[in-house]
Formats: sequence, structure tokens, C-alpha cells
Amino acid sequence: MEKFIKEDEFLARWIAGELSKEELERFENSEDYPVLKKINDASQTLKAPTFNNQVLLNKLQEQTSAKPQTTETPIIKLIPNWAYAAAVVVIALGMFYVMNMQSHFNTGFSEQLAVVLPDKSEVKLNANSHLNYKTLNWKSNRALELEGEAFFDVEKGESFKVLTDEGIVEVLGTEFNVISRDTYFEVQCMEGKVRVTSNSLKKSVLLLPGEAVRVINKSLEEWNFTLNEPNWLLGESTFYNTPISQVLIALENQFHISFDTSNINLDTRFTGAFTHTDLSLALNTVSVPMNLSYTFNKEKGIIVLNSRQ
Repeated sequence: MEKFIKEDEFLARWIAGELSKEELERFENSEDYPVLKKINDASQTLKAPTFNNQVLLNKLQEQTSAKPQTTETPIIKLIPNWAYAAAVVVIALGMFYVMNMQSHFNTGFSEQLAVVLPDKSEVKLNANSHLNYKTLNWKSNRALELEGEAFFDVEKGESFKVLTDEGIVEVLGTEFNVISRDTYFEVQCMEGKVRVTSNSLKKSVLLLPGEAVRVINKSLEEWNFTLNEPNWLLGESTFYNTPISQVLIALENQFHISFDTSNINLDTRFTGAFTHTDLSLALNTVSVPMNLSYTFNKEKGIIVLNSRQ
């Protein structure tokens, strides 16, 4: 598209219908033509300033009578200069809009959402998560921004990247789960190969199926698992040696609750699972093996956790 813009007044002459047959044929056969034509079609709804033809004629006669007559034939531009400038502005604004078209997806508490990408890759968002990506030129630039948790089933093609505040996940075609919240970053590979790069550690790890990695407190942890897909897709969240702080965040996201954690050690680790369908059962499943008790503070609308030790 850029090569046509660089040609002096090319787009303005095209809109004015002043291109030669050869120029028009070359332009219509270019990759730029479909996008520019759509923008131009939309710009036709814009209205140019109106003119009083009689007043304009009278002024023209006054100017010509006041000046000596010459043998040169006067040339009057049918398309005034402001029209050329306006055409370029309309095209530029249209191009800016098209080049920055984005899709945004969000889930609230207790919600999950399945998203089909332009290349038929699929993303399933867990509760309280955010995903966005540019739709234009998707096949040659498959990159998404994620905050929260999501499971990806990626079709083969150009490099596929998941960008988070804590790191980058890059694949060619695979299935994997990503969690990125605040300073916590975790990736599990279910199929294919996944390259995980930590922004804070400036380090990359290559994961094969059944391998996982997390970055927490500026340290990298690796482990193995046997799941073919994350259990949260089936209504249950599972954890392996996970800081209790992350388990509580998952509980908050699934049940739209809040915890008072001032009386417990958030660095202790939890291995286990909780259901998404029963809050009382979920709380007991987590609190009992962690030697925690809990009470409901109805006035503040929060759950207060205490250590039994």
C-alpha cells in the first residue's frame, strides 16, 4: 500500500478519475486495491462544502475584467486543492483504522469463554481473564496478549505467540495452558513443543508434552504432569505444589469471593484440586489439607482465613 501513497497525488487522481488506463489497470491488480477501495467507498458519505455558482461566476468576471487580456487559455481545476488534501486524509485515517483493528475478549467471575481465531485455532479463557489480538494480517502475525488463564489449541502455520506481562510463549502448532497474573507465570504443554521465555529472568525453556514450568519470586520451577487438557475445562481446578496465594486467586475467580489472608502464610504450597460447582466443598478441599480454618465476615463480605497451627 505504501508504494502508491508515495507517488505524488496518485490516490487523489484515482479518486478524481484522472488515472490513465494503464495506471488504473496496474492499481486494480495490486494487493493494495481492495483495502483502498473499501476505504474510498466509505468516504463517499463525506460532503464537500457547497458553493454559490452565481457568486463565484461574478467574482471570476470581476477578476478577469480588471486584468489585461492574454492569449493564454485559462485553466480551472475541477478538483480544488483542498479536495486532494481531504482525499489523502480520508485514506490515511481509513488505513490507520484498518491497520489497528483489534478483537477483545473478557470473562468475568465464574465465566469461561471459547474463542475461534481467524486461522481456526481455538482459545478457551478461564474465569476473570482478558485476551486481545489484531485481526488484520493475522496469518502472518499470529500474536495475542493474555492476562489471566487460557488453554490454546493452535493450528499449524506461522509462528504463534502469546504475550503476557511476565513472559512469552511461542509455538508452531500445539496445545498448551498459560497462567499470567501479576508476578506469577505458568505454562503447561499438552501437545507439540512450546518455547517459554521469562521477561524477568531473561531465560527460555523448551517444553515437550507433559512438561510444565512456572516463574515465581524470580525463580524458575519445572515439573511433569499427565493431563491431556486442563481440568478447569471440566469444572475442576488442579494444582501441583502451587503457592496457596495462587490457589486462593483461582477460588476467587471461580466463585466471585474475597479472602482476608492476613493471618496465613501465602508462600505455603498446595497440591490437590477443588470443584467449581460447590463453594463449601471447594473451601474444605483446600483448607483442610492446609490446616486452615475459615469464617464468613458478612459485614465486609469476605472469608477470613486462619492457620490452625
